[in-house]
Amino acid sequence: MYNIKAISKILDMPTVTIRSWETRYNAITPIRTEAGHRVYTEEHLHDLKWLKKQVQDKGIAISQAVKLLHAKKEQAEEEMAADGVEQPYETQIKDLLTAVHDLDAERCNFLLDLYFSQFPHKTVFFSILVPLMYKVGEEWEKGSLYVAKEHMISNIVMQRAMKFFSIFQPQPGLPKVMAICPEGEQHQLGLIMFVLFLKEKHYPVYYIGANTPLQGLGELIRDKDIDILAISTTSKKNETTINTYIDTLSEQNSHLKFLVGGSGVQKSKAADPRWDIAPADQPKWLEILSSMIDK
Repeated sequence: MYNIKAISKILDMPTVTIRSWETRYNAITPIRTEAGHRVYTEEHLHDLKWLKKQVQDKGIAISQAVKLLHAKKEQAEEEMAADGVEQPYETQIKDLLTAVHDLDAERCNFLLDLYFSQFPHKTVFFSILVPLMYKVGEEWEKGSLYVAKEHMISNIVMQRAMKFFSIFQPQPGLPKVMAICPEGEQHQLGLIMFVLFLKEKHYPVYYIGANTPLQGLGELIRDKDIDILAISTTSKKNETTINTYIDTLSEQNSHLKFLVGGSGVQKSKAADPRWDIAPADQPKWLEILSSMIDK
């Protein structure tokens, strides 16, 4: 991790230029400490070096260089997903799982601080934390891991995600999204990852989270002028509950669109014109959102 003075010295760039590239052009999004100070990862440093080269050596405007950078990153992610490439993060996952078994929150946070300094935040969330939480869930179901340990790591993941939620600024003009799990649904990891993805794309998102009751939800949606309600479920038993949510909220907010995702989604319901299924593949999330907006 680097502070802005260290980044400025390494790149030989004024701090005011770095801040301008961040805030005006959305070139990078530094992590904020609890005190509000900017901190930068190796990925941020690499991106700024690349941008500086495009601007100084090739004469490209910074606005265009940022567009090229973002396009390059998205293409790389899509190619990796299409090829089924998996990064070897088993050591990191194993070390975290050991800390979970030891009920060692301090060790978990230390390891996460280390990983966020070593890897892009997407890698930590999607390639380390998501597989970790699946392993935790499997062990909990088998009875080889106490529920208190599952709660500990779940809270740590939630805290980390919330810090990133606050980093990205919403872009005016994009549809407003509200993200919930229906009443009785406690598993929200998939929803958290989806919201993180939306936040990175600068969608205005209201994250409500697990076990959201239907009562009062319609009024809240109307009050916040929500365009899309994202619902996540891990249980096929929630199909009736989700249909009740959609029936009720459709009557209260006729313009509202619904996106339902998670391992509990019944693909047979795709024919229902009132809602769309969120694909499991991250590169397709923007595609489904775009199709919903165009309807």
